[in-house]
Amino acid sequence: MNAINELLTEHEAVRTTLRIIETIGQDIERTGKIPNPDHVEQLLEFFTTFVDRCHHGKEEELLFPALEKVGISREGGPVGVMLEEHQRGRNLVSKMKNEFARYRNGDGGAAEKFKRHADDYIALLNFHIDKENKVLFPLAINHLPESDLSEMKHGFDQIESEKIGVGTHERFHQMLSELGNIYLQ
Repeated sequence: MNAINELLTEHEAVRTTLRIIETIGQDIERTGKIPNPDHVEQLLEFFTTFVDRCHHGKEEELLFPALEKVGISREGGPVGVMLEEHQRGRNLVSKMKNEFARYRNGDGGAAEKFKRHADDYIALLNFHIDKENKVLFPLAINHLPESDLSEMKHGFDQIESEKIGVGTHERFHQMLSELGNIYLQ
């Protein structure tokens, strides 16, 4: 698997979590309560660790600099837009975590605020993933030599082992399978 294919595969895992959190949001809308706080806690960990530190880390540390080297602009260009959206995603995850903590501390009204931030995050990431899949990744394939993509894949492996730890990726995929069986049937 080359570097871009790995990022595309990770996008599918992210989309699965977005569908799960969307289903949880529908439960919140119906009941006013977070149906299973432990599941939400697992998803928030996924968003922080897998989406941000691992996936966005690969893009920010390796893909985006490689694209800039071949003349794809950061300022006013697709790389700058992606970086800004990564930051917006971080901010929304932080807001979800804050409302989730308030909910766990007994503030029932925090569930609806959590859902609103989750809805914003879902919309942002779905739009973001579409842009990367349809614009940014084809740019990378067309402008980066295969040797750079191969070297980038080795860097991705290093990021996974150093930033999230050996076995974490597999643990998240197991979690997605379990939560998918609960929420996406």
